[in-house]
Amino acid sequence: TIQPPSHQLSASTSPSLAASMSGGYGPDVGGITGNLDYRVAHGPNWAGPSSCQKRAPPAFFLVKDAGSGEADGVYKPASRRWLDHDVYENRFGECIISREAHTNSKTGQVKHGFVLGQDGRPLYGVKTEKHELPGSGWKAFQGQEPVPEVQKFASWSDCCQHGAWYFFQEAENASQGGHWKVVLMMADRAFDCHTQARPKGRGDIRDGGNEWSQQLCDLLGTRAEALLHLGQYKRALVDACAAVHFVNAFEFSKARTRGITACLNLGVSEPQAKLLMDEMCRRNDREFPGVQALEPLVDTFLERAKAQKLQRVKVEDDTEDDGRIYFRVVDPEDCKLYSTTSYTSKVIGKREYNDVVRGENVLKGGTWLELHVSEEFDDSSGHRRAYIPLFTDDPEDEREEVLERVPPKEYPRPGRWEFLGLRLKPIGLKPPGDADVPLDYSRWLDPEPPDKMKVWPYVYKHGLAVSCMVRGVSEEVIDSFVRYHWVTGWNHVFLYFDDPDDPSIRHAKSLEDYSKSKNMAGAGMTVYRMDAEWWARTKSNSRFYARREKNDMYEGVCKRQETDRSARKLIVADQAILEAHDMGIDWFVHLDIDECVYVPRMQECSSRRFFGSKERSVEAVRLWNHEAVPEDTECKDWFRESTLFQLNRYHCLGFKAPREYDQLLRRREGREFETEKQSGDVGWWDKIFGKIFLRRQATTKKLKLKLPGPAAPSPCLDGLEKPPGTGDLVETFCSFASYECGKMVVRLDRGLRPPVPASKHFYLADNGDLLKEVYQANKGDDAVILHYPNASMSSWRSRYEEQGKTSPQDDDPRMSRVPVASSVVVRSGSRKDQDIFYRAFIMQNDHNELAYLAEHGLVARVETVRNILYYYDNPQAPPEQLPGQTTWVDPKSGMKLGRA
Repeated sequence: TIQPPSHQLSASTSPSLAASMSGGYGPDVGGITGNLDYRVAHGPNWAGPSSCQKRAPPAFFLVKDAGSGEADGVYKPASRRWLDHDVYENRFGECIISREAHTNSKTGQVKHGFVLGQDGRPLYGVKTEKHELPGSGWKAFQGQEPVPEVQKFASWSDCCQHGAWYFFQEAENASQGGHWKVVLMMADRAFDCHTQARPKGRGDIRDGGNEWSQQLCDLLGTRAEALLHLGQYKRALVDACAAVHFVNAFEFSKARTRGITACLNLGVSEPQAKLLMDEMCRRNDREFPGVQALEPLVDTFLERAKAQKLQRVKVEDDTEDDGRIYFRVVDPEDCKLYSTTSYTSKVIGKREYNDVVRGENVLKGGTWLELHVSEEFDDSSGHRRAYIPLFTDDPEDEREEVLERVPPKEYPRPGRWEFLGLRLKPIGLKPPGDADVPLDYSRWLDPEPPDKMKVWPYVYKHGLAVSCMVRGVSEEVIDSFVRYHWVTGWNHVFLYFDDPDDPSIRHAKSLEDYSKSKNMAGAGMTVYRMDAEWWARTKSNSRFYARREKNDMYEGVCKRQETDRSARKLIVADQAILEAHDMGIDWFVHLDIDECVYVPRMQECSSRRFFGSKERSVEAVRLWNHEAVPEDTECKDWFRESTLFQLNRYHCLGFKAPREYDQLLRRREGREFETEKQSGDVGWWDKIFGKIFLRRQATTKKLKLKLPGPAAPSPCLDGLEKPPGTGDLVETFCSFASYECGKMVVRLDRGLRPPVPASKHFYLADNGDLLKEVYQANKGDDAVILHYPNASMSSWRSRYEEQGKTSPQDDDPRMSRVPVASSVVVRSGSRKDQDIFYRAFIMQNDHNELAYLAEHGLVARVETVRNILYYYDNPQAPPEQLPGQTTWVDPKSGMKLGRA
């Protein structure tokens, strides 16, 4: 048997221990970092006198259900050790747990164990040779049965939280037997443990914030009840007033009723007692000063209540009515959705108790509500409207309310689809509410910069160039493309006209002459006609023609260039990048005329700032593209008229940007048609686009499309319910109408040959190797490509009429199948079929898809491109240089040196 330890003394009788307790370690908190737990256990010097003597992480214990109640409590390491092990001390008593050794008098063998004792008396013990305190196997020495249960915790906060739950349950059990002194003692211990745990509060969004506050309110309410039964009415009132700080304003709780009871026993009238508690209910946990500090405030209100001076405060609702109509369901049994304003019509839905429904109009003398078009109902039978009765179907003097009007201050926030100005149709997908979509799936943001945002302290001197091959676009589009890129930091624009007789060349030449005649600092332009002379010159210096006999890639491009625009674009990009390299340009990108590089407003829309801030080791930046969704069938200048964009999946949660090497490896191994496995949780993507896929089945079947090549992979439809009458599933299209793999912007090193374009989206080093470091720009504030494909129905139709048959394997097999389907519809479909296809799969809003995607954060409105162009339509006067706003910049480094 383990003998009583000679060193187990009361903490209160040991001056050295008491001194070490007061200053040996920091406050009793256990944060999530872990260092706080070490300090709680061993003080500031927990690591020992040298780094080689670091101790193991401390442990914390909850002892409960012991027959000797003084043994129960939370134990943490004291500031002393015994037998090379921590001594654990009870927070609520004089009990300690220590490791002990016992030598057998006959054999001389030494055995070890742990003893829980008080004032030198061993209460309980357990044998073990391990250096860990066991949770079971304890035996009673001088303590009462039953033996305790011991729980181990890695942090002080967790130990205290479980201790609070245990002591609070003990207080509740004692209250059922009317043992109010025991209730008070247990509630005091529970309160102490609860406040030692990590405080959170209702304003904390971390897990457990609301639960912590509610438990503290219940605990103080129980302690107030015990104080009432013991006749300590003043303390009971203070506890009740403290408790209501930790629940929502005016929420019912037993602490509130206990406070009113305490006031009545202190000589306060019932109306004044209710007003006193109402005043306390208006406060929240952030205004809680502590129980003791709250007592003077309670005394003040108590004196005013006794003098009948408390008055009810009327708060007038000044919320303006925005014209929306909302009702709340109060009778769910009769809250059915009807197809007409008649109880005998078809039931097409139902609402549950306390649901908030939005109405469009109140009809038939205020007895029926016509639901708003955004409300969900069964539209499988073609019903375009739904109606709810405001009253039950009873005689007028007996009918009861089914719905009650919601005041303006309780209106839900407007949906994102409303902020974006999107239109809804009666039949189709309905935008979900906040409860159904707790978070946005998109990571990309373009917030408005704050008014007092600091000026970026560095002016980048990098040169940027953009090239583009143009054919058959208006002068307005060319003008917007050139001026936008000039304004946003691109120093030089190369325009190559595929048609040497293109009428827009005249305007492009005027812009080139303007940039030269005005001697525009840092902005230039070069226009080329791709005529016979240009082709003769190109064939003599192009890397594609020079290497056509050495590599099949170059040979294929040269053979296809006469009939394939994509091949000609590669040759143009190669010519432009060579010329940009000779000009000393640092960054180069080749775009189509329906694309632009967009840098978010928080970076001042400055491409030079975005690319100039990249590490010198970065050889290329892949910008992912957002795709414009046309809202009208016709458009003259998409840069000014298209502002709605569907966001790229690689800017969304769960999607990881693929590495360039992985894509090349897939092509070499013949796995380019396989579905890529995503590393994150992307099940939400299948759920969202699976619903769109099912909704578009009817439209696809109506068009009777027969497309060449393998069908595009469909979203996973597990768990989704097919609309009635869907039948067998066919290939249809959701998400982007064009590519989604982005474009690459490459760095030009003046000491090396520039990279060579391997496709519209991909570059290789001049020797054919992969670029070593490519920055995947998929962070929330990274630049993107804004892509405006098929901005108008007429341009979409003319594009595919001129282009002819589109191969399903053109350029990139991972591209959308919409171009293939567009080619089939334009070449062989009627005008009616073309109109149906364009509205369903290009405008993408036949079934309210845009509003549905907007509520998930997958659609955004970007108006900055248009606003920049409008701003520079009229030259702006230079701002007045006020004192303190004049700056000096080093012309070599670009660093701002001073301000006066």
